[in-house]
Amino acid sequence: MELSDPELTQLLNDFDQGKIPLMVFMRMVAYLKEKKGEIESRDFLGKAVVGSFGRHTEGRDLMACLLEANGFSTIIAERDSTVQQMVRMCMDPEVTVLCISVQTTYDCPDVFDTSDLLTEAGIRDRIVFNIGGSPINEELAAKAGSDVYSHTAAESIRLIKAEVLRRKSGMTDQPDS
Repeated sequence: MELSDPELTQLLNDFDQGKIPLMVFMRMVAYLKEKKGEIESRDFLGKAVVGSFGRHTEGRDLMACLLEANGFSTIIAERDSTVQQMVRMCMDPEVTVLCISVQTTYDCPDVFDTSDLLTEAGIRDRIVFNIGGSPINEELAAKAGSDVYSHTAAESIRLIKAEVLRRKSGMTDQPDS
């Protein structure tokens, strides 16, 4: 199914505008995938590792769903994966994105080492790092070294995609805001 598919485009727009609840949106995307086959993009943007902490799988699964609808294939980290394990998953040279969903402030200290771990692994320049979830704000995202941040999942995906495309094109300047 191409991204230009009118059903998918309308579904993404409706979800972004708050017209469709999370679980309904995810079921509808699963239905479209089953009905029409895998969601495909004209531009394969790479693989995305998507993880969460504890039992916060809803945010992880939402990000995976949105990433797949926008040209990424996803590798979903197990529920009890550590940041170190997620970074190891990013060693695959096709991985371009790491998204971590956080549900409580209890988990925040764990994400503050992510950017440093990516640097130590020698892959920081290749990976667009994003954290989100209810306790995350712009200040905490910056402290964690997140490349992009938005308070909504849909906007985060737009920013992630733009940053991956910017890096693939070799641009070094930040996009105009």
